[in-house]
Amino acid sequence: MDKKMDKKSDKIVPRKQMGIRQAREDSDRPFFPTGRDGNIIPGTYKTPVGEVRIKKIEPPKSFDVISLARSMNEDFAAKTKQLFNPEVEAVREAIRTGTYIAYRPTDKPWDQQDCQRVCSTSRCFCGHLLNLHETFTGKQLSLKCQQAGCICKGFKFIPSRPEEVGEYWLVKRRDFDRNTYRVKCKCKHTHEEHVADPTPYRCNAKGCGCLGFSSAFLCAACDKHWNEHQTVIETESERKAQGRPVGEAWFPFAELPELAKIALTGIDNPDIQTLADALPPETRQNFLEQQEQQQQQLQQPKNQRALPDPKSRR
Repeated sequence: MDKKMDKKSDKIVPRKQMGIRQAREDSDRPFFPTGRDGNIIPGTYKTPVGEVRIKKIEPPKSFDVISLARSMNEDFAAKTKQLFNPEVEAVREAIRTGTYIAYRPTDKPWDQQDCQRVCSTSRCFCGHLLNLHETFTGKQLSLKCQQAGCICKGFKFIPSRPEEVGEYWLVKRRDFDRNTYRVKCKCKHTHEEHVADPTPYRCNAKGCGCLGFSSAFLCAACDKHWNEHQTVIETESERKAQGRPVGEAWFPFAELPELAKIALTGIDNPDIQTLADALPPETRQNFLEQQEQQQQQLQQPKNQRALPDPKSRR
């Protein structure tokens, strides 16, 4: 039998057993080198599935969504602008034409928010862009597709970017192509493989028994399925009557002016580290005062804390 000396135990063992032991030791060894703190050392490493780049992630300066986003992204401002470019364009088009097209939930109270501002290059469920549909005249309730052979009777917004459905990791894949990306039904076929009309949008894929499109994704803004949304076309006066924002007040982060500037220009402002920093001065001051009062109250002994006024709950 082919044998070999085991250095650890000074015993002679078969080579086959040594190979098994070595394989186990290799499997226990971490794939990426780590430092004394146990964290992976930043760098580029070759793996069986290709090169993997490990970036150094700085801990956020505070427990806040902006601080967290900054710690995860070196180019925070540029990525913020890129993410909201289509919605910024939608607002500019709405200001110019007076027509507001929004994608929002159907159920209350979520129908009070617009999950997506729709622009002329937004995609319809039928696969064609909004600018390939009828132009809104203020009278029709839906915008029929004008492409030859398309049976779409009205524009229905469908997410066309991974970020819109929370699939941020897809864009990091080497073979990812934004031009061919399409969201899918639970039957695993894309929206373009389903009939554009009528509802419930039966699947056309050969051999598929899917009777209606049921999104395999959730909206990144409200965590609801596509089927729980609607595409709404409104005039400025209609939105005002409903108490909805119009004009520049419809821009992303309009309630956070300093963050809105970053989304519009892509120019970073290092002074904006938290949501409070992005608030208007007067609102920020009130917010900070409320936070300070809450902190002081929490520091008091439990038996000395002020109880909430029962009348305020009514």
